Amino acid sequence: MFRHLIRSDAVEIEAPIERVWEVLVDFGRYGEWNPFTTRVDTDSRVGSPVDLHVTLGPLRVKQRERIEVVDPPHRLAWSTKTGHRLLLSARREQRLEALGEGRCRYLTTDAFKGPLTPLVVLLFGRLIRGGFNDMAVALKRRAEGGARVSRPRRGVTLRGPVRR
Repeated sequence: MFRHLIRSDAVEIEAPIERVWEVLVDFGRYGEWNPFTTRVDTDSRVGSPVDLHVTLGPLRVKQRERIEVVDPPHRLAWSTKTGHRLLLSARREQRLEALGEGRCRYLTTDAFKGPLTPLVVLLFGRLIRGGFNDMAVALKRRAEGGARVSRPRRGVTLRGPVRR
């Protein structure tokens, strides 16, 4: 089975982990700051669909995935499959790690597996990694900038570890 992990650079953020989590899950405001995923439509419940509007270089892609993990304020994950799950599946994880008073680290990965993995990595690997890094830097700027972040919309409460 072909497998490949694309990961962002780890970015240290001079803001409390709770503040960064608020920015990360405020999907309604992604268009204000996120150059990679410019729009997210979901109700944020584990098992629910998540429609992502992603910028891959010159391409604008809309893809549907499923929420897999919501573990505030540490981890958010979603996954997708192309065709049958044996052809290609991918799981994106975004992680926050507290580093001490008012600081944390952000890292995101996308784990691909299946026979189409080498083709996807060849065609889009650099663009995905570049997008991950652009998002990480933008998340840092947003969280450190002090702009007030509202709670997630649509009455969604993201509490406690929930896994699928």
